[in-house]
Amino acid sequence: MSVFRGSNSSTAWPEGADPYPDGPTERLGPEPDRSSAPPSSPPQPRRGAVFAVLLAMLALLAAAAAVLLAWRALERADQAFARPLPAASGASPAVAGAYGEEILRIQAGCTGVTFLDLDEPRVNAAGPVSDLRYDSRCGDEAPQLTLAPGAVGGSDVGAADVDGPGCARAVRTSPLGGGLIVPVRTGLVMCVLTGTGTPPTAGVRLVRVKVDQVSADGTVSLRATAWPAG
Repeated sequence: MSVFRGSNSSTAWPEGADPYPDGPTERLGPEPDRSSAPPSSPPQPRRGAVFAVLLAMLALLAAAAAVLLAWRALERADQAFARPLPAASGASPAVAGAYGEEILRIQAGCTGVTFLDLDEPRVNAAGPVSDLRYDSRCGDEAPQLTLAPGAVGGSDVGAADVDGPGCARAVRTSPLGGGLIVPVRTGLVMCVLTGTGTPPTAGVRLVRVKVDQVSADGTVSLRATAWPAG
């Protein structure tokens, strides 16, 4: 019989087993269902920053409008400076075939005859192309003006400031008859419709003739202003 006692196999620990296994000491519950949780509210915008941005945009729009208005005002000012000034009363417009306030001085002796071409204008013109005939007189008798062969028509008007359309209307509605004599006096205003002019390509003109001065020696000072009639 052996003196050594055999080991009790029922109390032997399994090889490699941990006598203190790790693990929860209590039962864990199921994870909460996050899908049923209420959604979190988004962060509130910063109202102050949005208001500042709006103010900046309004300021930019106002600045752009001010620049546009200034540019338009400058453009209008440039146009106003570039626009020609209106002609003074009695002056003719700066167009082809027109002239304004031409001084014509007639010096004729007693019973002298002087022809005027109003297309150029010219004193002492040739009779067939002239538009007015001036007859000087002696003593107290007033000199005379009549239409010359080169004129198509004429009128004795009273308004010193009559313009081109006014002259055309006067020649049309109150013309001078053929050979009618007009006594020359200071302040006399006549409208004359010329012929083809000198040279012939000059065209037809309406000419206003004012008598500025009549001297005792027969000298007469006239002012002529012309407009194209065609």
